[in-house]
Amino acid sequence: MNAMIPPPKTHHPLATQDMRRILAYLHQNPGTTAEIARALRLTINRVNGLLLDLRAQGRVHAPSCTMGSKGSTVNVWACRGPEEGAK
Repeated sequence: MNAMIPPPKTHHPLATQDMRRILAYLHQNPGTTAEIARALRLTINRVNGLLLDLRAQGRVHAPSCTMGSKGSTVNVWACRGPEEGAK
């Protein structure tokens, strides 16, 4: 196992399922928390928390930002490629 990537935390089965759904979505295309939440029919808070866990595991990152509906910057999340490793 790569020493830079922490071992996965033990999650509730529903959290694990939702993380897999988020990763499947991000393998297709990058997206904001709101876009992912809308597509997967989850709350924004739920998706945000799971994205933070996935980022801590080195599985996703936010390589870019976009402008949100209120004019603030919003992370655009993507799966981290194996060549990028955990940063």
